[in-house]
Amino acid sequence: MRIFLSVFYGNELVIGIILSNWMILTGAGAYMGRLSNRIGNKFNFTIWGIAAIGILPFITAFLISYLKNIIYPVGSMVSIIQIYYNSFFLLLPFCTLSGFMFTHLSSLVSQMNRNNSIAKIYYLEAAGSIIGGVIFNIFLIFILDSFQNLIVVMAANLVVSVLLIFNFMGKLKGFIWGFTSLAVILFCLVINADLLTKEFLFPGEEIEYYEDSPYGSIVITEQGNQKNFYENNILSYSTDEIEANEEVIHYAVIQHPAPKKIFLISGGISGILDEILKYDVDLIDYAELNPAILDAGKRFITLPDNSIINIVNKDARLFLNETEQKYDVVIVNLPPPTTAQLNRYYTTEFYDLLKKRLTPGGVVSISTLTSTDYLSMEGVEINSILLNTLQHSFKNVLIIPGYKIYFAASDNSLTINIAEKIDERGIDNLFVNRFYIDDDRLKERSDNIMNSLSKHAKMNEDFNPVAYYSQLIYWLSYFRFNYWVIPVVIILGILLIIRKFNVISFGILAGGFAATSIEVLLLLSFQIIYGYVYQMLGVIITIFFTGLACGTYYFQKYVKGIGIEKFIITQLGIGVYSILLPLLILFMQAMEVSVFLVHFIFIILTFIISFMIGVEFTLAVKIKKGNIHTVAAEIYGYDLLGSALGALIVSIYLIPLIGIAWSGIFIGLLNITAAVITMINKKKYAP
Repeated sequence: MRIFLSVFYGNELVIGIILSNWMILTGAGAYMGRLSNRIGNKFNFTIWGIAAIGILPFITAFLISYLKNIIYPVGSMVSIIQIYYNSFFLLLPFCTLSGFMFTHLSSLVSQMNRNNSIAKIYYLEAAGSIIGGVIFNIFLIFILDSFQNLIVVMAANLVVSVLLIFNFMGKLKGFIWGFTSLAVILFCLVINADLLTKEFLFPGEEIEYYEDSPYGSIVITEQGNQKNFYENNILSYSTDEIEANEEVIHYAVIQHPAPKKIFLISGGISGILDEILKYDVDLIDYAELNPAILDAGKRFITLPDNSIINIVNKDARLFLNETEQKYDVVIVNLPPPTTAQLNRYYTTEFYDLLKKRLTPGGVVSISTLTSTDYLSMEGVEINSILLNTLQHSFKNVLIIPGYKIYFAASDNSLTINIAEKIDERGIDNLFVNRFYIDDDRLKERSDNIMNSLSKHAKMNEDFNPVAYYSQLIYWLSYFRFNYWVIPVVIILGILLIIRKFNVISFGILAGGFAATSIEVLLLLSFQIIYGYVYQMLGVIITIFFTGLACGTYYFQKYVKGIGIEKFIITQLGIGVYSILLPLLILFMQAMEVSVFLVHFIFIILTFIISFMIGVEFTLAVKIKKGNIHTVAAEIYGYDLLGSALGALIVSIYLIPLIGIAWSGIFIGLLNITAAVITMINKKKYAP
């Protein structure tokens, strides 16, 4: 996932597509596992299957980076359809084999134990995920790059395959395969795949620095005398962009009669701090959205050596919630709300927080799309949302067209006469001055943009991210792609397989849908409340698998008797939990609970839903009638299909369109509906 995001675009749409493909292909592999009883030598297949599962991720990751600039022109935008089928075919070998192996091992172990061991395999798979998650999040993520982590995975699987060959195929074959495995691992270490793939991705640029941080993949390149800073393969900053740096600072700071205290969110390493220092300021607090970029940048760029500059190593919103400092100017120098993470810097809640941290007459500045005299329908929608959101918090909002479209907001009056003000203050600029800017022309362009915007657009909110949704539509408009094609295809696909549904498979599909949907809701809500999700992502996923394992183990150990009634109760529990969850999250945000308590509550909430899903899966495989490989294939396949739909539909459609609260209600009603259908048909599954 990290390598996919570092090559393609790191927004939630891409994440949803990749996760959806991952789960659909794994589910398809599990469903094909019904044919595993036709395999002649099951032990041989198991050995080589485990070895292949270890090797395929490394090959897949290498191909993701290597093929990018071979298939597509260097620097071109990759469409959403291209991302879909690229991820589909690249994930196809590993995911289908992984799903097939689940059904195969469930059948094999059940034959060896002479009982239904599907739940035991599910429990062991979850336990392995817990171990992997703990090792990765506590140790490996901080000391190894992505390819080195994949080599660790490869080594673990190859060691298991070698041990199995020793036991089932003899010592000679074991030694041969052992030396072969060692040679494969050493080769992968020697070639330095991480650097090699970076060179494929940035042809014509010299790689100066690269790192996989907990926040994303960072690459710094040199081209001529210019340093380029990339995050997840997207250019964040370049040095010597004087025009852009001057506009970001002076359009905002010049609005204040005597700016003394400035808060800058992101971009200080590009030269912006030097522009602020042209004013007689007393304090500059500078927070970087990804602190790893700042740490990397310090290796190549010398920040101004000035005691008034205070670098804030904390999420900007979290810092503003905690500080009592007041600022004359706040400059939000971030990309547009292309992700749910960025969206939280363009909401009414954030602007209300900024207003509390401003001195009387303080100024806030944000920037959005690249400036143009004509805005598309999508561009009008985005800017209308941002304008109305700012106007909710501030009396005056001014649009200043430049390198980008800049919004200045304040309760005091604002002026479009930028060149005149710069001249009055005697600020020495190369571009933002009377030789570069015509104030009358600037006003005309500003009025034209303002008049084109709608006063009836929705306001952007933390838990109702309409700006993020509009930004997705704007991005997709580059490719002339209809946003609603994906759900139509999904619905048609469901209609094709719905004739094969029974109440158990539908219940498991609804449970799988709830599992990933609730996980997405929790991750986004944590991000909104606390401020970062990359470091917490692995923790929440690990806790999720812990809940699955505990739910499966608890049921097998302590629950006596199997009945359809328990399955119905579990379905109802998942439904009620999904409806109540958003209310609890909104209450938690309003109460401003401590950092420790926020982490603890989200861990508990994640554990509860995954525990119920583990119990539901175990009940399903015990209630469902049929031979072992058929039951394992169907239940695991529908579980993953539901999870795939949840990852795609909730993150891309439900949350942006109806918000987090109504998304939770939708998830809950789906599972309650499944419970009612099961209740109506429960006589078919009575003992």
